[in-house]
Amino acid sequence: MNKRVCLNCLLVIVFLLSLVGCAPGDQAGATGNEPAPAASSQPQGNTPEAEEPAKKGGDLIIAVPANLEPASFDGHIDPFQSTWLYDSFISDPLLILAPNGEYQPALAERWELSEDGKSWTFYLRDDVYFQDGTPFNAEAVKYNFERVKDPALGSAQLSDDLGPIKSVEVVDEFTVRLNYDAPWATLLDGLRRMPIWSPTAADKYDKNEFDKHLVGTGPFLFTEWVANDHVTFTRWEDYGGWNPIQNHEGPVYLNSVTIRFIGEEAVLGGVVANGNAHIAQELPAAYVVDYQDTQDATLMTGYQAGTGLQWVMNTTSPPLDQLKVRQALLYATDQDEINEILYDGLYLTQKGPLNSVHPCYWDGVETMYPFDLEKAASLLEEAGWRDENGDGIREAHGVPGVENGAPLIIRFSALHHEEIGEALQLTYKEIGIDLKVEVIPGPVQLDRVNQRDFELMYERQRSPDPRILDQIWNSKYDQPGGWAWSGLKIAEVDQLLEEIAASSDIEYRCELAKDVQRIVMENAGMLPTLSQPVYYAVDNSVKDFLLGAEGNWFFLNNAYIVD
Repeated sequence: MNKRVCLNCLLVIVFLLSLVGCAPGDQAGATGNEPAPAASSQPQGNTPEAEEPAKKGGDLIIAVPANLEPASFDGHIDPFQSTWLYDSFISDPLLILAPNGEYQPALAERWELSEDGKSWTFYLRDDVYFQDGTPFNAEAVKYNFERVKDPALGSAQLSDDLGPIKSVEVVDEFTVRLNYDAPWATLLDGLRRMPIWSPTAADKYDKNEFDKHLVGTGPFLFTEWVANDHVTFTRWEDYGGWNPIQNHEGPVYLNSVTIRFIGEEAVLGGVVANGNAHIAQELPAAYVVDYQDTQDATLMTGYQAGTGLQWVMNTTSPPLDQLKVRQALLYATDQDEINEILYDGLYLTQKGPLNSVHPCYWDGVETMYPFDLEKAASLLEEAGWRDENGDGIREAHGVPGVENGAPLIIRFSALHHEEIGEALQLTYKEIGIDLKVEVIPGPVQLDRVNQRDFELMYERQRSPDPRILDQIWNSKYDQPGGWAWSGLKIAEVDQLLEEIAASSDIEYRCELAKDVQRIVMENAGMLPTLSQPVYYAVDNSVKDFLLGAEGNWFFLNNAYIVD
């Protein structure tokens, strides 16, 4: 049997076992992360005298795909996961999502939700200060909430995550309360990503300049950003170990962390083996086998609960305003074959709006659209798309809003993973669809969405909370800066999503989420493809590198390098 397929089987088995339960500190979490071993297998408590904490250090180099470089490093503005990860080096959030999938206190010692679900109260640590000496207190936290919610800042997803805050109340020096007009039960999932910036520093710079001068409370100082190349963080010597992940007092061990942005897969695949980096994040599937049996590095794997690699369909204009055309695309997509051909079966196939490692996944999507090219072709015929000129591409014949004879052309717009589109291109051509694959940067993606200038647009959200469905499928977010890109407006879906946002009962919320997944797929609002595990190649000189509950999140508070 192919070694990569064996690995995939093993990962699935480990994931299923992880659902039984994990003690705090286990690598497995609510998102289904594989319990990847720590880079060091040396038992705690048996550390040689030569490796006392004072001796630990090193300059860590992490190589990542170039598309993970943020447009802005200010996570109050930038809506991407990599930004929030890098921000977590600079500033601890109020709380974290621990590797076991639980929310744990960080800058907030504890929190309370009122009985009516309309007020969140956070009790803050009283021993924290910012890297510029500014006191950390309730006023500073209030400043950050109001900054995110200020329309002039232009926050997109984070503002949405915080919800419709009515007021931010300073109860006392170290207590802050958020008030809402209606219950907002999903706040914690946004707060675990939200950096808390120094009000002094944020006031000093224009919003377009502040992302080059970020000041927080975290273990590293923001030192250097060279666009299209790297970003460097250096140890803050006065850090107080305020992240609960940290297993020692005082500053972190690492002297510095450099994130290198790599544009070539071959370079990223070999950068650890060649000794040019200590860690490669999002190791391309083709290079996974190179790190399976090596004695010099450890292969670590994390899964990402969320939407997976999905392409949202623009249902507001031809040709995807026709339900039958959208359904034809679903019947003509063979996720299993794409996974085997492109990724040797190492990815997870996905058939619906949430991937199979999400706690609220509905398995009914597995049988809704079996691969059937004849069915797909029949639906296109019924929708008025026929190949009458014999060139192999269907043309419109009596299609509303389309000139007769216009070819059936659909754009597949990707930020990355364009090879998925290229695989679909071949299959879709068999049923007369001309699929045009294009790679676009993030800013172009958002502009195209705002202009409704797309057919299939890449959109990925990651979270173990079902509220990510609300962001994508609630029609109230069909506006500039919103994430409801499909244009579907389904009253039943909107109502279900409002209930998900208001309820704190996870089982109930999951049941509602399953109904949403069913309705979205009945209306063929998106094209699901695969869910990407995050593979890390970690040089064995790196110790105590810790994956988070989400596959693309990690903690460096305890990490160090040995020669």
